[in-house]
Formats: sequence, C-alpha cells, structure tokens
Amino acid sequence: MQDQRSGACAGLAGECVERVVLALLLEPGCRGPWSVAELGREIGSEPLAVEAVVGLHAAGLVHRVHEFV
Repeated sequence: MQDQRSGACAGLAGECVERVVLALLLEPGCRGPWSVAELGREIGSEPLAVEAVVGLHAAGLVHRVHEFV
C-alpha cells in the first residue's frame, strides 16, 4: 500500500508533502505551534518539511514566527 501512495504522488511530491504538513498542523487537539524541525522529524525529512512550509506560507495557508509554524 505504501508503494501505491508513493505512485499516486509521483510528480506531485511537494504538493503531497504540503498536504501532510497542513494535516499535522490542523489536527484536532494539536499541541500548539510546531517547529519546522519537528515537522521534519514527523514526516521523515527536514528539507521536505522546509519546502512544504515555504510553499504553504507563500500560499497564505500558514503563519510563521521564526522557526515555528
């Protein structure tokens, strides 16, 4: 099943990562602001987390305060 999800995101990896990061941030009961490093650990890649946060911020979907989202 993991392979199927990866295949579904082929060519849209950045968009898929943005969706995962946004889902983490919007999760009910979220404990508060996440650092970009924490998001990176959660998704398994800090560089992808950074890229996703930059994209979400550019789209106006997240607010950043230093390293926190």
